[in-house]
Amino acid sequence: MGEEIIARPEIATGDFLTIFVSSALVLVFGGVYVGIFTAVKVKLLKSWYLVIGYGSWALTLYCMYLMGSLMHVDKFTAKALVVAAIGLLLIPHAVYYMQDHVHQENEH
Repeated sequence: MGEEIIARPEIATGDFLTIFVSSALVLVFGGVYVGIFTAVKVKLLKSWYLVIGYGSWALTLYCMYLMGSLMHVDKFTAKALVVAAIGLLLIPHAVYYMQDHVHQENEH
């Protein structure tokens, strides 16, 4: 019985550190975005801080693009990265508005 071999392009040795750092920065910048968004919505920070939060999301998007391009991801994985980036942008909004709606229903 023959095994199916999936050939993946090799990652250049010189790109390993860039891939590692960019993938770590995805977590850092994504956390900064969600943290700032949350702090603004619960009124711990002024609303103009959202500019910094959305800037962090843009940096997250760039790091995801850099990581994906250096790893030579296939079309499906590239689409999954795009969906993840859009989800990171929209899910905090959805969670906040659902919680706010439930809070208003129970309070009034």
